[in-house]
Amino acid sequence: MMTSHLLKCVFIAAGLTALLEPVRAQEPFMGEYQGTYQADRSHTTKATADVIPEGPGYYRVVIQAEPLVSGQPTAQFVIYGVRQGRRVNLFGRANANMWHGAISGDRLQADPGYYGVSLTLRKTTRTSPTEGAPPPDGAVVLLPFTPGTPPDTSAWNGGPWKPLPDGSLQCVPGKGSITTKQRFGDIRLHLEFWLPLREDRFGQERANSGVFLNGMYEIQVLDSFGLVPSMGDCGAIYNQRRPLVNASLPPEHWQTYDITFHAPRMNSDGSVREKARVTVKFNGITIQDNSPILGATAIYEPGKKPKNTATGPLQLQDHGNPVRYRNIWLVQLNAGQGS
Repeated sequence: MMTSHLLKCVFIAAGLTALLEPVRAQEPFMGEYQGTYQADRSHTTKATADVIPEGPGYYRVVIQAEPLVSGQPTAQFVIYGVRQGRRVNLFGRANANMWHGAISGDRLQADPGYYGVSLTLRKTTRTSPTEGAPPPDGAVVLLPFTPGTPPDTSAWNGGPWKPLPDGSLQCVPGKGSITTKQRFGDIRLHLEFWLPLREDRFGQERANSGVFLNGMYEIQVLDSFGLVPSMGDCGAIYNQRRPLVNASLPPEHWQTYDITFHAPRMNSDGSVREKARVTVKFNGITIQDNSPILGATAIYEPGKKPKNTATGPLQLQDHGNPVRYRNIWLVQLNAGQGS
């Protein structure tokens, strides 16, 4: 039997371990699934599903099936799930059918019970091809990343964000955004972010943050997994231009932005000769392709003269969520360089 003193030491050690370990929601069913859609007993095509938690024990399942005939649109429909023990029971009226099925382990199966129509999918794990990308020679390293070592934050001013033992820097909600001490113009930027699962929140309350170029042009950071993206979703030039596609991974996965930014060219009177432009690769997929930025995103109002600046700091936004960042570095570009 443990003595009271030993028990006390064990509880203290366990508490310290809990503080150091990343907080995870332990959501086993959330994620991406791939497999087949049986349109009837004689026709099969490829299919995918995004399983999205939307409240304790509730799920939205977004299914996409490739067309059976070339040139036709992709079929997309939604069913729902309720967790019961170690499985999720699926149901819903969609695509003119009443669906029933289950997710168990890594397998998703559902069917309406006639003509051989069915879904058979398995959970997959997708990662960004640029996760962990090392800084090249000559890069400005803003947040060095070494697994198992809290990062050096000396390049930043602002809110007292929390360096974590996994090598990342976590926003402390309500303590303010952080900005680099150094100002930049044209850059090629790499950064990685991790979003907490906020299954009972929606829209802009779902793990919101942002990356501000020149301190005023926001590339949105948000849990937009499984959505049709808007001007407010992950990868958008906030409130100005939606991403070309939704390249989001589920929350609680490391994701990457690789951004090429060309700052606006300004006249001596402060007017803009050439708009800022940005290319964003999100998890290796191009979602902004040399897109123009009309002006400062946070206060952008159509019809009013937008604010612009040729140089500025990089800013990471505190929007009330414990979002984490790591492995942030950039290469400064001369006019006309970049890709």
